[in-house]
Amino acid sequence: MLTIELEPELETTLNTMAQNEHSSPSELIKRLINRYIQEKQQSELLIDIVATLPEIACFKDQDPLNLQKAMRNEWD
Repeated sequence: MLTIELEPELETTLNTMAQNEHSSPSELIKRLINRYIQEKQQSELLIDIVATLPEIACFKDQDPLNLQKAMRNEWD
């Protein structure tokens, strides 16, 4: 068991929220913590998101970086 000290305003808010939810403050805190954990687990790294993007047809079988370097070399 853990005891948490809250500022009076936050304690009042927590109690009001719990009453509105027909729940206890400790149950409300448990749900909030579980939601927080789920959101953290669902968040993805940018590289994971990029890996799921569709492939652009003009870059099929080409490395976009090599293509960009070749274009830059044409300017020199």
